[in-house]
Amino acid sequence: MTVSRTQRKVALSIGGVTFVSALLAASANVAAPHVRGLAPSSAARESLANFALEHPEAALMHRHLPLAFIKEKLENGAESVSGPSQEQYENRAYPRSTIADKQRRAARAAYLRLQHTSRGGGTTGASGTTSLTASTLNSAASTAAWSYLGPETNNVPGPSTQNGVATTNSGRTTSVVVTPGCTDGSCTVYIGTAGGGVWKTTDGLSDSASWTFVSAGIPSGAIGSLFYDVANDTLYAGTGEPNGSGDSEAGVGLYKTVNGGTSWSLVGDSNVTARDRSVGAIAVASDGTVYMGTDVARHGSSSVNGGRRTPPDAAPLGLYRMRPQLGESSFTPIFSKPGSPVNPGAGTGSDWFQGGVNHIELDPKDDNTVYASLFGYGIWRSSARLDGTTAFRHVFATSNPKDTFGDRTEFALTVKNGKTRIYAGDENDDKGWSWVWRTDNADRPANQLTNANGNGGWIQLSNPGNGQEGFDSYNFCESQCGYDMFVVTPPGHPDIVYIGGSMNYDEIYGTVPPRSNGRAVMRSSNAGRDFTDMTEDAAGIGMHPDEHGLAFVPGRANQFFEVNDGGVLRVDDAAAVDQTSQCAERGLRGYDLLDCQRWLKATPQHIAELSQGLPTLQFQSISTYQSGGETHYLGGTQDNGTWAFGPGESGFESVGGDGGQSATDSGNSNVHFHTYYSSYADVNAFPAGDVYGAGLNPNHWDYVSQKQDSSGEAASFYVPFVNDPNNPGWIYEGLQHVWRTEDDGGDYAYLDANCSETDPSRFNPTATCGDFEPIGQNLTSSSFGDRAGHYVVAISTAPTDSSVMWAATRIGRVFVSTNATADAKAVTFTRIDGSTSTTHILPGRFVSGIAVDPGNPYHAFISYSGYSAYAAGGHVYDVTYDPATGTATAKDISGTPGDSQSIGDMPVTGIAYDATNDELYASTDFGVITAPSSGGDAWSAAGTGFPISTVYGLTLAGNQLIAATHGRGAWTLPLP
Repeated sequence: MTVSRTQRKVALSIGGVTFVSALLAASANVAAPHVRGLAPSSAARESLANFALEHPEAALMHRHLPLAFIKEKLENGAESVSGPSQEQYENRAYPRSTIADKQRRAARAAYLRLQHTSRGGGTTGASGTTSLTASTLNSAASTAAWSYLGPETNNVPGPSTQNGVATTNSGRTTSVVVTPGCTDGSCTVYIGTAGGGVWKTTDGLSDSASWTFVSAGIPSGAIGSLFYDVANDTLYAGTGEPNGSGDSEAGVGLYKTVNGGTSWSLVGDSNVTARDRSVGAIAVASDGTVYMGTDVARHGSSSVNGGRRTPPDAAPLGLYRMRPQLGESSFTPIFSKPGSPVNPGAGTGSDWFQGGVNHIELDPKDDNTVYASLFGYGIWRSSARLDGTTAFRHVFATSNPKDTFGDRTEFALTVKNGKTRIYAGDENDDKGWSWVWRTDNADRPANQLTNANGNGGWIQLSNPGNGQEGFDSYNFCESQCGYDMFVVTPPGHPDIVYIGGSMNYDEIYGTVPPRSNGRAVMRSSNAGRDFTDMTEDAAGIGMHPDEHGLAFVPGRANQFFEVNDGGVLRVDDAAAVDQTSQCAERGLRGYDLLDCQRWLKATPQHIAELSQGLPTLQFQSISTYQSGGETHYLGGTQDNGTWAFGPGESGFESVGGDGGQSATDSGNSNVHFHTYYSSYADVNAFPAGDVYGAGLNPNHWDYVSQKQDSSGEAASFYVPFVNDPNNPGWIYEGLQHVWRTEDDGGDYAYLDANCSETDPSRFNPTATCGDFEPIGQNLTSSSFGDRAGHYVVAISTAPTDSSVMWAATRIGRVFVSTNATADAKAVTFTRIDGSTSTTHILPGRFVSGIAVDPGNPYHAFISYSGYSAYAAGGHVYDVTYDPATGTATAKDISGTPGDSQSIGDMPVTGIAYDATNDELYASTDFGVITAPSSGGDAWSAAGTGFPISTVYGLTLAGNQLIAATHGRGAWTLPLP
């Protein structure tokens, strides 16, 4: 049977309506309401569990119908104040709460040193030559070349999208600019990504645009803003991401290029004035004056090393100016919110975003008049012409200055009837409001625009009344505008304005029938009185949720490029198609029908998803399996699902939402697993015979972690989840216990018939979904002595003896079990790191990986994140356990501090051991390093040609090493 797009939408809404609305209500009092990625607290989970008990029909929705979206709604996405990047930050900062700039810079310097150091102690020259003799040249491990592994295609099948229509995705993209001179044959577009740097295409008007990485000269992959100075053909890139999220990485200043990205130069002293901040806004005047706005960011040394807290010595927030035409070579602060602390709440987690400058524009009639918006305070202006002073004056007040997170205001300037017109979007995250305002005459003294009586010089365009004029723009980014929001107007078209936000999930899953297409991006042609929905085109191609920026094709008000959490797209003929006939088909009535008819009366003719081939996915990890004699790959990505790719097959997103760990049954390559966040996990064993491949059909992922999820045990945001290489069907997951299943979570026929994540007809609310059981002791219990609490972060089963298992907890406990295959209650673990402060042989820091020696199950290499300056010890250890005595010996093989080939104080994010070549590999926030298994003073960068990028996970598969980067996709290094 053929199902129409309208019928499919109605079905999805019926599946999701009850739970989404109740979910938001249930969690409203236990979670910050606005920021994406806030994993539910125990109170939230209890509230949700109680709701499910009282409403059995809603239990289905707790299993995500569609899971990728409902679960993401539960978790509010992955970009949060308490999500994966916050956790990564805290893992590095422990036992402190913040990371000092000194530590970050020293870690980066250590990696760059190893990049230019040959094994044996020599230093490689600038030309790449070395004076070492043949006997001391680099090993094959450090001279082989890395290559991009995939996915080669960015396909997202219909079942993995919100509207059932296939599309393409890449990683989060934060900013976009288009250069002048676009023709049908050539159009140059630059995009900035959250973790993958700056990319360029010269064929932006083609539906098969190809992208080139152009920011090799910028020492950061986190891009927060782009600005193209037309007069001087200069592109500016602000590093660090200003969006209100847990992994909005702090940057390293403002950079510019005059040759399309071939080379870049630091602008002034912006690396100092924006230290530990992001550059969220840029503007350049006709006389060459550069304005830079800095923002609170999540702080760390790479795109995932973010965190909630700001170092106390971070540079002051505010608006900075540099005038090169006057000989200035440094930035001068010219405005910050009067009376506010320079760095409120630094180090405590209470600074949030207040005071950050998120947008700057120069008056189109007079670029000596500068407008800037500040988180928490609204819009301010410097204009001697209008206010009689160059001091900044308040011209628009945000709705709730006391908002916990800092109200965000975005704006756009244009000229109408000879006067400056301003459109402004304003939001209150605490109350979940977002509004659009307009003033038709900004050419007035500031006190005539806003004063003690409010924004008297402005027209409020939004209205909370369903079916009424102004409802179109009300709550356009729901309660997370601090993360995703824009307001733009095309030059020369003052009555046209576009607004972008998140996705109105309640209107596509929360009403029956759905009254909109999602309203992710809206367009008005009558100065903001009403808007139409740009989210889907005539063919049903839809936008990815969470919108971050929009740039017009020069001279074309209805053709633009738009960037979001899923990459980049182009909209052609934005208001060309009338889709109002769908409103009646959906069965809408009353005000809902009026809303739908207004929103769908002028929608895009065509949305071109341009993320194909754009390698900016933010991988968490990569797992492998063998099929047909070849290696295939599964990889979880932050907020963009779990991907499947391999030789001779197109890469595709097999399941949406957050993608954590993945695994494949060691005895059956048609049985696959993936995790979302926390302990939530699915299995897929659907037979071969379709285009997806066996066990990867997006319609047949089945919930399998019910027991873990309801146990109340603490868990990492992305839990360890591994197969047993010797026992088919055996899978382990780490919470406070290690949990185990011996039959892939249960009988698959039963699971697929009763525990479906996507099909209501295959879900039974009374079913038990999964048969995992805890084995052995609670590894976080105080009965083991000190370093108690937290959760398991690493599990490794000995490749040659499954009865031997190594495991570790977040703050440094390390265990070995010699009977891991025994009955669950009979399994025992022995702690080997020491139990008192005087007997510790391993650091009390985050254990980032365990690689067990295939030749000796009692021998392993253990890696540590964090900084030695904060808690003593190295970053890689060689550990041997003696089962006869129950004790272990450990040797720090990180190298001698200060030696040119030591790891230095650089956090290590993962470890792999190539026993064939007796070679160790360690991942870091900047790339991959290597050493012989003896480690010590023989570390160097692994391979050549690897992009400087955070590597979250390393995987050995045959004669290749695979690196999962956070922002540059997956890479592979051939091994000897």
